[in-house]
Amino acid sequence: MLSIASPLLAIPAITSRFGASGWAAVAIGQSIGASLAVIVELGWGLTGPQRVARQDRPSRQKTLAVSLATKSIVLVPLMVVAAVSSFFLSQDFRYESAAVAVGAAAYGMNSTWYFIGTGSSTKLLLSDAVPRLLCVAASAILIFAGSPLLIYPAVGVVLPIVVSITIVLYVEHINCQHLHGMTAPRLVKVIAAQSTALGGRALSAIYMSLPVTLVSLVAPSAVPVFSAIERLQRIYLQILAAAPNVMQKWVGQSQGSRRRYRRAAKSVTYNALIGLFAGVAFTLVAPIMSSVIFASSIRIPAEYAAISGILIFVVCTSRASGSIALVALGRIKVIMISAAAGAAVGVPGILVGTYLLNVPGALIGEVVAEIVVLLIQLIELRKHRNNPQ
Repeated sequence: MLSIASPLLAIPAITSRFGASGWAAVAIGQSIGASLAVIVELGWGLTGPQRVARQDRPSRQKTLAVSLATKSIVLVPLMVVAAVSSFFLSQDFRYESAAVAVGAAAYGMNSTWYFIGTGSSTKLLLSDAVPRLLCVAASAILIFAGSPLLIYPAVGVVLPIVVSITIVLYVEHINCQHLHGMTAPRLVKVIAAQSTALGGRALSAIYMSLPVTLVSLVAPSAVPVFSAIERLQRIYLQILAAAPNVMQKWVGQSQGSRRRYRRAAKSVTYNALIGLFAGVAFTLVAPIMSSVIFASSIRIPAEYAAISGILIFVVCTSRASGSIALVALGRIKVIMISAAAGAAVGVPGILVGTYLLNVPGALIGEVVAEIVVLLIQLIELRKHRNNPQ
């Protein structure tokens, strides 16, 4: 709930002071930065939670230290890519968009996966949600008071991840000793070992984090409305991520392949039911939410909200079938295959959909991509049920 409060505090401030063009610049920066943050994450969010759930504390500390070290290797060059891409794709507020992209890319350094795997909800709250809430609130207040838009990326995007990393290092007592024996070549080998999980995450980012960027290439005028509904549904999905996050440790700690499969299968069912309810709720409330959150400068029609509601249901289900069930069964490669199929369908689907139908066409392209991903994952799970190994 604190995670949803953070962006909701900033959006009204941005749209009321800088209008749809200011929001569009921020949205493009967030889109590009979030997609690159997936690469910075190096797949730790996919394989890490169930790994640390089975480890003792010293092993967990070393895993966390190695993850932060490997992420830092790829962070700097990707921040440059984020800044340059956002600068040239934005029509207005280019420097602000670039700064947002840099901060969003750096968010890949977060350690939420670690606290999910260890079941440390209080540490997750204090190291991630609270700093973001306070920093975004501060940036919103400053913008309302007359500060320039650049204050949002500086205080609301970059500062929280810096504070978060500092808190994580302190509460988990991480220091250089935990990297003993991890030379540069060995760290590179770790990055290579994460390549399958990274590939799945990176391919997913193409159709999950880049839609706003893709829409800006075809129909720049559609960016304000599309990015508004895209942002609302992603905030909504951020809250719903609590359900599969809780189940990560539950599934990861199960003993025996049969028991692990039963728990994984139950997690898919539970998340599908949650997604169905949430999708219907979003369809009903999104049009009202948009007029309040975006200070009446952007409105979301009910039919657009309905398409997003379908997307929310599919994403909730695929989060469990992929990140929980397939990971528990060791089918990481299938996740990458499904993500590749989703990207192959999603990118042209969003581009063509935007060209033909504008905003609803882009949303339909996202839905089709997610359905393809889900079907591939469910087929693999059905194979395992029929032929358990």
